[in-house]
Amino acid sequence: MNRQTCINDGQELWRKNLNELRNRTGMSYKQIADKENLSEKTVTRVFTGEAKNPGVDVIRRIIHALGGTWGEVFAESSAVIGSQDLVTLQAEVNRLTEENTVLTSSLNIANLDLAAQQNKVAALESEIKILRLKLEYEEKLVAVHSFYNKLNSNN
Repeated sequence: MNRQTCINDGQELWRKNLNELRNRTGMSYKQIADKENLSEKTVTRVFTGEAKNPGVDVIRRIIHALGGTWGEVFAESSAVIGSQDLVTLQAEVNRLTEENTVLTSSLNIANLDLAAQQNKVAALESEIKILRLKLEYEEKLVAVHSFYNKLNSNN
C-alpha cells in the first residue's frame, strides 16, 4: 500500500465516521455551518469529500457542532494515515496550543486593564457624587443669601 492510498483510506474512514455522527444527530449541513459560523459550502465539501484537505480547525468545529469527539471521528483512521500526516497534525496542534497560550495571556492582560478601568470609573462616580453634593450645598447657600438680602432690603 503506497502513501497516497493510505491517506485516501484514512480520509474515507474519518469522513465515514463524521457522516455517521451527523446522521445520529440529524443535523443538516446548514445547521452545522450556522452553529460554528462556517459557510454551508465548506461544510458540504468536507462531508462529500470535495474538500480534499480541510483544515484541522474546520474539522474540529464541525465535530464540536455535532457534539462529538476527535477520537470518535479519527480512531480507526489514525492507523491508516501516514506518519508524515501525523507530524503535520501534531505541528498544527502545537501551533494552536501556542496560539491559545498567547490569546489566554492577552485575555488576562485585557481583564487586568478592564479591572483598572472599572476602578477609575468607580472613583470618578464617587467624585461626581461629591461634586453634586457641593453644588446642592452652594445652591442652598445662594438661596439663603438671596433670602437674607431680600429681608434686608424690605427693612
